[in-house]
Amino acid sequence: MVNVSRPPQYTIGRITQQSGTQVEGHDITVGEGSTVEVGATLMAGVVSVEGLVKKGGKPVSGVMVALVPKDPRTHIERFRRDQSDLDGTFTVGGIFPGKYTLIAVEDAWGFAWMKPGVLEKYLAHGQELTIGELMNGTVMLPDPVEAQAR
Repeated sequence: MVNVSRPPQYTIGRITQQSGTQVEGHDITVGEGSTVEVGATLMAGVVSVEGLVKKGGKPVSGVMVALVPKDPRTHIERFRRDQSDLDGTFTVGGIFPGKYTLIAVEDAWGFAWMKPGVLEKYLAHGQELTIGELMNGTVMLPDPVEAQAR
């Protein structure tokens, strides 16, 4: 369910140059004395994901759940995190359309996620998830997310 008391967050979904070429990421370099026309498409974060964290077949609490975008270095604003509750459930909200990997890592708060090489070992064991551009509301995961040791 979308929280109506707080408006959704927005991010740039797509940037295109005058020639129609799509720009990767959010950075555009323009040389001195040059002009460039660009168009930007905004996206709203109106999707939530609910699920369950398990370890050894049992629900586990206090585990950090992170929704990691396909290209985390150029889309850091799309990271979403939550902590599993006493019954192992979690809700990650304000998700923008895109491709993600959902991971659950024990004792991971304060972790240096953007340091090169840190995420790769966790992403290899995560669940891939795609949030479509027309989706809204809550997505219930059919399978639990396995907690990984830090």
